[in-house]
Formats: sequence, structure tokens, C-alpha cells
Amino acid sequence: MTRTTTTPVHPTPVPSDPKAQARRLRSALAEDGITLGHSRALELVARLNGARDWNTLAAAGNDRSAAPARPQAPFGVGDAVTGRFNGKPARGRVIGLAETIKPDLWRATIAFDPPVDVVTSELFSSERRRITMVVGADGRSRRLTGTETGVMALARA
Repeated sequence: MTRTTTTPVHPTPVPSDPKAQARRLRSALAEDGITLGHSRALELVARLNGARDWNTLAAAGNDRSAAPARPQAPFGVGDAVTGRFNGKPARGRVIGLAETIKPDLWRATIAFDPPVDVVTSELFSSERRRITMVVGADGRSRRLTGTETGVMALARA
């Protein structure tokens, strides 16, 4: 039986420069036979650093503390939520959540169980199982202009 010994490998520290990170990513993938363009590598490095895209990361500069803190979404995908929709009690689960161009608004898709009557008229009703609305950090619905509509107010259950 032959015994082999290996010298411990100490990884090179990850550079703080995102462009250098992108070059290392391209190089590492090339060793595995995966071709990646530089712009795609920059986009991936930006996402790994928590930025939406390369332009956002580049605008923040190397000092991430200088970047403004992005407000936290009121709930996440899979969270159970309760609250009111058009003044009626509502409960359900978040099945979709996406950022909007405004930093403090998210497009949330809620699957209600039981369905919610979305009509405010007493003359008829219309129950919906799924709603997609733009919400703020407080879980209240907004128009795309950022003003409150008062239609939906939800929070984690």
C-alpha cells in the first residue's frame, strides 16, 4: 500500500476588487472547460456581493459601507401572512416576491386560503385565490407612484 502525503493548500485571499473577483471566476471556470464572458462574470460577482447588477455594485464603489442600506422586504416567499384586503380579513402564503425599480417597494404574489372577496360593493362578490400587488416595507399596498391605496395590509403570521 502506497501512502501519499499532501501539502496543505492555503487558499489565496479573495480580492476585494470586484473586477479581480470576476477575472478569478472566469479563470477557475475555464480550468473546468466552462467559457464565461467578462461581463457575465461581473454580473455574477455583483450578485454574489448582494447587488442587483454590476452597475449597482460599481456605483457603490469598493467601500460597501458607503452604499445606502436597502429596506427589508416585509415578508419572504413561503411566509404565511395575515391581514386585511379591502377591509376584509385575509390570510394566505407568499408565493412570489420581486424587487421593483423603487428600492422600498416589492411586487408580492399572495395565494389566499380561503379565497378573499375583492369587491367592495354589496350588490355582488368576486372571490380571488391569488393577488399580485406592489407593497412597501410595512406590508401595505402601494401604487407604482409610491402612494398608499389602502387595498391590502399584510404581515407575517
